[in-house]
Amino acid sequence: MKNGTWLKETDLLDSYHYPVQGIFNMISDNRFIKIIGYISDGVGFGEEYGACTFLGDLDEYDIVNGKGFEGVEFGLHSGEEIILDYETLYIYLNKACENYIEEHSEATNQLYKYLEKYKSKFDINP
Repeated sequence: MKNGTWLKETDLLDSYHYPVQGIFNMISDNRFIKIIGYISDGVGFGEEYGACTFLGDLDEYDIVNGKGFEGVEFGLHSGEEIILDYETLYIYLNKACENYIEEHSEATNQLYKYLEKYKSKFDINP
């Protein structure tokens, strides 16, 4: 159960997006496909030092108290956080899946199904 380098520094669209890279790279090999499945359903996930949160993951209390947002939040326990729109997250999902497939070609079909599901759910037309 090792963690991969699913997003490299050169994959980042902006250095400010570091929390996305940090959190994706915390995902172990054996959880990667499951996590991409969650994301394709619009469900976030947590890792040891950070989390990915969709608006739908927040309860009513969070939204009433001003924590509601449009998009997906990536936050590290160090306090670094960023909110991405769904299209930008798709770019990172696609790249992370490509990098995963380099080591795990057997996952290609499943990951591409999840990417298509995400695109459909969030109306992404790259």
